[in-house]
Amino acid sequence: MERRIPRKRDETVEKDLKNILNKAVEKVTQFLSEESPPGASNGMEYLKNRLLGLNSDILLDPIYIGLFGSTGAGKSTLLNAILGKKFFLPVSGSKSCTSCVVQVTTSHIRHHEAKIHLLTDEEWKDELKGLVALAEPDEGETSNERKEAVLKICTIYGEGAETKTYEELCGMRPIVQIPNSRCITLKETSEKELSKKMGPYIWIQSLRRDAQAGTTEEDRKKLVWPLIKNVEVTIPRSQEIPEGVVFVDIPGMGDFNRKRDAMWRENINKCSVIWVVNSIERIQGDKNHEVMLKEGMKAFQSGMCKDISLLVTKSDHLNIMEYQWETNNDNINKHDAILERNESVKQEKREEMMENLAKMLPSNSEVLRKPDLVYTVSAQEYWYTENLSREETEIPKLRDYIWTFYNVQKKKELMDYRNEILVIFSLIQSLLSNQVAENQSVVERDLKVPIMHNIGDLEKDVEACVKPIVQALGEGVDQAKKSYRKTTHKIISPNKSGQGYHKTLKALCQRNGLFVSPTFGRIDINECLAEPIYEKIERSFGNMFRIQMDDCCELKSYLEKFKDEKKKHLEEVMKKQQEEVMNNQLEEDMRRQQMANIQDKFKFLLQETDFIIRDIEKAIFQKKAQIYQSLAVSIQSDLLQYYEDAARQRGKEAYTRMQRILSTGIETEMNNGMFERAQESMSRHIRDLKVEIIQKMRKDFCDMLSVAFGPRYQSNRRLPDFNTELSSICEILRKLQPARDA
Repeated sequence: MERRIPRKRDETVEKDLKNILNKAVEKVTQFLSEESPPGASNGMEYLKNRLLGLNSDILLDPIYIGLFGSTGAGKSTLLNAILGKKFFLPVSGSKSCTSCVVQVTTSHIRHHEAKIHLLTDEEWKDELKGLVALAEPDEGETSNERKEAVLKICTIYGEGAETKTYEELCGMRPIVQIPNSRCITLKETSEKELSKKMGPYIWIQSLRRDAQAGTTEEDRKKLVWPLIKNVEVTIPRSQEIPEGVVFVDIPGMGDFNRKRDAMWRENINKCSVIWVVNSIERIQGDKNHEVMLKEGMKAFQSGMCKDISLLVTKSDHLNIMEYQWETNNDNINKHDAILERNESVKQEKREEMMENLAKMLPSNSEVLRKPDLVYTVSAQEYWYTENLSREETEIPKLRDYIWTFYNVQKKKELMDYRNEILVIFSLIQSLLSNQVAENQSVVERDLKVPIMHNIGDLEKDVEACVKPIVQALGEGVDQAKKSYRKTTHKIISPNKSGQGYHKTLKALCQRNGLFVSPTFGRIDINECLAEPIYEKIERSFGNMFRIQMDDCCELKSYLEKFKDEKKKHLEEVMKKQQEEVMNNQLEEDMRRQQMANIQDKFKFLLQETDFIIRDIEKAIFQKKAQIYQSLAVSIQSDLLQYYEDAARQRGKEAYTRMQRILSTGIETEMNNGMFERAQESMSRHIRDLKVEIIQKMRKDFCDMLSVAFGPRYQSNRRLPDFNTELSSICEILRKLQPARDA
């Protein structure tokens, strides 16, 4: 497979294309603004927006690949190997890494660069308020939550700062250096040097033994790790991966800070590919692994994700003597044992993933048919090849996957883009040269009325898509009302004594029912209460919204059906108009011109039909996550007053009072219709989306017809000539296309 795309040539081509487009758009915009006659404004506005929306940087639009896993799973080591860099991103080793999102991309720059973004003053104060509450000594309990809160406060404000009030801390000057820009930029020519500089910012020093031992006063001023929001790393372009692919190292459990946790969710939802990463030692019955796999699948269901896989790291780790004994095979060597064990793991985990995905997706979903749902990888063996060859580590296989995915996506985008440019400019040239007024009654009869009728049929089809979800929502509410007590008890009383959980519950209330604990992992009361509803709607939700890939889901199939019917109808009308021209008594030149004009207009209508449907799908993408999350959001809103009340509890028996407030509040809101309101919230979001889809289609198709068949452009001035621009664009795209087809 040819993986190396000549980026410099692409960049030159794109620059030339952008210059041509800018000149052409300037001509059209000026002419239309001066010459547009009454009644054509809607169509002209549509055309202007389409022209201005032509994006010549489409080949560089990023494709996000998310590595989703907990600290120690081997994400950074794996990513280093994929990038072809032995030591670059700081790896955990004996040190755990920060829970912020780390983004890695390649560029034409020659140096290695890291931008470390810090929380704003407002965002830090929001976190500080919670840290102060967690740092308070309470009922003689010393938890990991309290230890970490104390260390964060003392790192920023100095030793003894944990005894200060929130107001006192806000008035104190931090002992660390915080740039006014809230961004620290590191640049190095060598990857190793950048890694050394970046390490102290990425390592979680609250989990390091004697974290600050041996650090100088100057070094301590650089310890801003509690303030880190996210890290962006840029490296020189590589032959190993295509420029335009962005790797996102996503912590498995999210974060205590609201802003970082919001970014955690946002980054998961924007990834085109999600790799759930965990080591081979942890995948067998590990609770965190199950949680992360579940979160990854939720993102696959609700976000922009087009593909998901499980990556089992450290697959070379094997005690050969134990394996020989377990398999009763004393003759097997370590190389063969590793491959045999890895194949067994693949089969087992693939079946588990297939079972879970099948609950969410239609049976004919593409992801359920793909062979590589699980990879067993070894970054260590990739570099040292002591027991496995490089191919057997599956690192090259992942690179090939990345290139294949990238080329498929970019080829499709380029083809769509090329068609948009050529058809729109051909239409413009046709409109500006054709001064024959259209018969509006014929346009109304042959085009507009049938299109509006078909949109009405589509509205009924969309309504049919919604019914299974509505039914499943009702069933889910019934289940949620039966299980909420058990769910509540499991979260607020995970053990009889409550030992070690007091501070966790307080933090959970401070964060409105969502907290990421270093001890207990990610806890979300709102999602747990909504879980029975989610379980009921998963399949019907997937049936309706799973439109990212070539899956035959209901909503996509109805949109495709509408598009195919419309295109067939347009072709029939075009043929009818061409026959009328051929039957008219016209001079040959006039006949050829009218035939060409009809051809250009209907090419535009056919292409715009594709564009309108793609635009509708984008609107669905943007709304889908919001719809999916609306259940938990609604429940959180209903319980907000109880979270706030419980978070205010202090002193003796505070833990018991918090438990009572939460359990009573959940009971009260359940009786007052909390789950029914969550049901109505999701139903309302879906109805709003349906209305948005139909209204947008009616407007866009009316504007489309107005552009093609609206009032002519009568002018005494010489019309602008676009033949030069058209020829240049055709030549550029002709040269570019063979490289993409290779």
